[in-house]
Amino acid sequence: MTLSGKNCLITGASSGLGLAVSKKIVNMGASTIMLCRTKEEGENAVLEIKKDTSNASIDLMICDLASMKSIQSFIIDFKRKYSKLDILFNNAAVMKQKRTVTEDGFEMMFQVNYLAPFILMNSFLELLKNSSSHQVINNGRPSDKLRLDFDDLQFQKNYHMYNSFFQTKLYLFFSSLELARRHVSDGIIVTQADPGPFKSNLVRDVPLAGWVKNLISSPVDKAAENILFVMTSDEVKIKTGKLFVKKNERPLASYWNDTHIRERLWSITETLINKYQIY
Repeated sequence: MTLSGKNCLITGASSGLGLAVSKKIVNMGASTIMLCRTKEEGENAVLEIKKDTSNASIDLMICDLASMKSIQSFIIDFKRKYSKLDILFNNAAVMKQKRTVTEDGFEMMFQVNYLAPFILMNSFLELLKNSSSHQVINNGRPSDKLRLDFDDLQFQKNYHMYNSFFQTKLYLFFSSLELARRHVSDGIIVTQADPGPFKSNLVRDVPLAGWVKNLISSPVDKAAENILFVMTSDEVKIKTGKLFVKKNERPLASYWNDTHIRERLWSITETLINKYQIY
């Protein structure tokens, strides 16, 4: 199995699942673009990979997904350097115990977990079309019990760390399905991937809950193997707008298939980001 010649962009690549996936695809010959929030974290991650793989093809790029200015700058730089993108793995995410607002005025999880990957998916469509794989993988599975509240998309009325976090994953899932529908004729494969529970520093804002979660979770390397399956499996490459949990396709809940909800969320999202003229 090889990814030689493939340009693969991994967000949130400085630690956890992003770093674990980066290690694996580097060893498979991929030209790996590691997107990290800070230069220091990114350089440490690259050094960790190069300890074991001296001929690694790695490009470290820096972007703070909580800043639209930073996202704009990254997209411009990326398009200057690359004429194609084979695989985009939207992995980066944050979880905040208290409601936090970014410099752009968006709720933090709403921007980092949802708006940022939405922007990247749409900004790199032409580069994805220019590739042989043209694959978008979005990390996470929302609960099929969650419902969108269009009057409170950014949790101003009702904020709960876990519930709000998974709401942002629901937003991303709806937009994944809508992107797949809109670009099925372009051959772009959009997959929502749940790698299963794994040890993570995502819950670092809540040390006790994070400690308990990590105690009962699988090693991150196992989760990375599940993401690698989605990246490389022929079974996945012929299916767009699907959900994979670990290595198994799961049927979509009827609520997720509501095209009215998808289109309404998409329209609201484009209105929110329109002033930044990113794509």
